[in-house]
Amino acid sequence: MHYYILFDVHTDGLAMYEAIKGAGLHARISPTPRQLSVCCGIALLIEEEEIPSIRTLAEEKHLTYRSIEGLDNTFDNQRHQYG
Repeated sequence: MHYYILFDVHTDGLAMYEAIKGAGLHARISPTPRQLSVCCGIALLIEEEEIPSIRTLAEEKHLTYRSIEGLDNTFDNQRHQYG
């Protein structure tokens, strides 16, 4: 299972990415899986065990995101090549 943070606008995604990296957590910029949303086009691929920390970070820093969703998809290193 892979976990993605979804956003309405890409600037929210980039702000979240910088905050996550700054906090020493893991995130990878990824195209948004169409099975989850047709929102802004980028998502963050994150680790399941870091979801509670990421939610806390988002709340503390007033970061906006649509949702955190799990998807049982195959990881494609060509598609998930960003960040």
